Amino acid sequence: MVSTEMPRDQLRGRETKQRVIEAAAAEFAEYGVAGARINRIAETAKASKERIYAWFGDKDALFDHVMQTGLDRLAHAVPIDADLVEYTVRLHNYFVNDQSAQRVTMWAWLHDAETLGSFSEGRVEGYKHKLEVIADAQERGIVDSSWKPEELLALLLAVASNWERAPAELRSIGCPEFAGSEKARCDSVREAARRLVAPRS
Repeated sequence: MVSTEMPRDQLRGRETKQRVIEAAAAEFAEYGVAGARINRIAETAKASKERIYAWFGDKDALFDHVMQTGLDRLAHAVPIDADLVEYTVRLHNYFVNDQSAQRVTMWAWLHDAETLGSFSEGRVEGYKHKLEVIADAQERGIVDSSWKPEELLALLLAVASNWERAPAELRSIGCPEFAGSEKARCDSVREAARRLVAPRS
């Protein structure tokens, strides 16, 4: 009988690699790409710098891998479908419940805007799928077709994260009933998304 158990060294290597990814995600969420340090990631993950470089390459490549992992997790947790309004609400809830995911995403928007095109094709493919779903819904007449799919997706992403990305000053002024009520914020996200998505008469 052939054993299907993973060799111990290979298992340890996989566990260490996962620790590196988790440590890198926390590091990037806290400091962004420019401020992140491989030394800290290695110390947190209990891994050598040499092994991290061998696995992932330089810091930008490691960030790209962390982003791909996060996008894959997001796509699994919040799959897009033709009901773009409820998709936006579910996306909002995901960001609320995983603040680090939102911080890494925000750092990515800043970092990748300066190095457009340097990220992996895998990250692009995930967004292409979302655009295809939106375009299909527009063709079926259930989503406003006056938007370009990429334009509408960008707006819905902004709506989903609007309160968490709002200036602290604005959040401090905001109505306490709204600021403290997840239901009120979900209702706000839902209504804003509905106005963007609903076909115009």
